[in-house]
Amino acid sequence: MAENTIKNNLPWTEEHESFCYKNRIPNAAKVLWQWLMRQGEISAEVEPDLSQFNEWVAKVRGKPYAHNYLKKMFELLCEHGVIAVVKQYSWKIFRLLVRPLEWLKPRKKKREKNLQECNSTYNSPNPNDSSSVQAEIQQQLILISDNQATLADEGIQFDESEKEVLNRPKCEIKVSIALFKIRGGIDKILNPEGWIRSCLRHRWWEHPRNLSLLVQELGNGVIWDELTKEGCL
Repeated sequence: MAENTIKNNLPWTEEHESFCYKNRIPNAAKVLWQWLMRQGEISAEVEPDLSQFNEWVAKVRGKPYAHNYLKKMFELLCEHGVIAVVKQYSWKIFRLLVRPLEWLKPRKKKREKNLQECNSTYNSPNPNDSSSVQAEIQQQLILISDNQATLADEGIQFDESEKEVLNRPKCEIKVSIALFKIRGGIDKILNPEGWIRSCLRHRWWEHPRNLSLLVQELGNGVIWDELTKEGCL
């Protein structure tokens, strides 16, 4: 996928956000939806390669999504009618179309629709402002998705609405997981989600005793080097 494709203005609105919230669409699926919207005109057939999407994700979040997880997010968009697959060439290459949001919403009376369109002309945001805002929103969505997946790999589950946890810098998530494991992990901590939430909120890794334990456990390892480089320790 060409770089200039990524930079195109994203036709993403609060209504898209509302649709995702109502249908509990995860952040990773949102990011995929937004990427697919950039591949061509809405409702026009395109042939995206999901491996190109994963390459872009890897540049932004440091690593691609696992193939099974990516397939699950793609299938979720299909289930909700967001995309319609015309032809499948392989697990990652499809001919498809992205449906317009109007198609996904319940039908409205013509007069109500005309009124809504009329009002929208007075409230349209500046395209230049909206593109930078949308870029920031997408970066945040990727961070949330990345942190959610990192925690899930350790058996710690957080819904995407848990912004207090999932909006934290990656290094804070990593050091919290490291301390969680030192303290006994899943086997000894009965409420892993609550423990991680408190650890992040109170920055337990900065407490002298915990810092000493981290030094003893990770002092000569790769994880320690990563955490110190990222500024957490």
